Amino acid sequence: MSKNNIFTEDIVIPPIVLKKADSAFLNIKTERNCGMRDKKKSNKRMIRRMAAAAACAAAVIVASGPLGGVLEKAEKDSGAAEEYDMFHAAADQFDKMFTLSVHAEESGGQETKLLTEERPVPVAVHDNKSGSWIFGGDEESGTVNYCIQLPQILCKGEKIKSVTYSVNNGAIQIVQPQNEKSIVIDGELYDGELNTGSIGGDHNEMRNGEPSRPFETLLYRSFTVDYGKQADENTWISICNELADSEDVIQLIWKEDGTNADYSKGVQKMLGNTVITCTVNYEDGTSQSADIKVGSCVMTREEAGEALPEEVAPGELKEETTVITFELQK
Repeated sequence: MSKNNIFTEDIVIPPIVLKKADSAFLNIKTERNCGMRDKKKSNKRMIRRMAAAAACAAAVIVASGPLGGVLEKAEKDSGAAEEYDMFHAAADQFDKMFTLSVHAEESGGQETKLLTEERPVPVAVHDNKSGSWIFGGDEESGTVNYCIQLPQILCKGEKIKSVTYSVNNGAIQIVQPQNEKSIVIDGELYDGELNTGSIGGDHNEMRNGEPSRPFETLLYRSFTVDYGKQADENTWISICNELADSEDVIQLIWKEDGTNADYSKGVQKMLGNTVITCTVNYEDGTSQSADIKVGSCVMTREEAGEALPEEVAPGELKEETTVITFELQK
């Protein structure tokens, strides 16, 4: 270890760093990957060398890739001024952290799940507001289309002004009350049309299937919501797309005697590399992004968090089903 390494001396840690470290330690893996994916190999070596440092300092190193550069510089310098600057820089990085989670209706009630790497989150929701998708296929033309409703995605952090969502394939479909204030404060409309289904509107049997008010359907390439109002009970958000030359997808999803594995494989082919990008816009004008991969997999209904009607045997929760998944990307 360098004789000038500041970690060989006692360190007075500013209270703000302690506060941020306590929070970050609980969400190390998720926060490390939200728009901070360019961690250098040299930083990993540095973490091993600093194993004896204070626990809060270790949390700072692991929680945020960019902090590696701050600490690397500190190893080359010495003195109270550098030490003070380092921890203020660390505190600033903590202010630029955010987490993404999804709300899902599990069998025991509503649950919030953090989005993380290498752990796809299935969303099994059991009302007419979420957890729905519509797939369509035309054997004659070989065209398929989909509309997949997104769960409520919640972004949490400090000093965030707004959050922008975009998708790399197809469009984002928003169904909302017409001529009323929208949660969308800015956006880029999709240029064109997509022949897909539509999810949304408060159609009710008591009103003979009629909505309580007029609704409109808009297609966006990207849209922005205020940090303080990221969702609305009368707004439905889905991703949708239309794909030609998809005979193989049609055979997998709609073939007779198809298995759940076939169905899931067809959905994966249809989605391809579909990624939703969440960009956090901070009050100081800076921004950070994280990518969410949309996929599919097979699991039991219990693993998916499904709730079965009372008249259905509990053993059926062990049955396999296909689910749509959301996973944070590296």
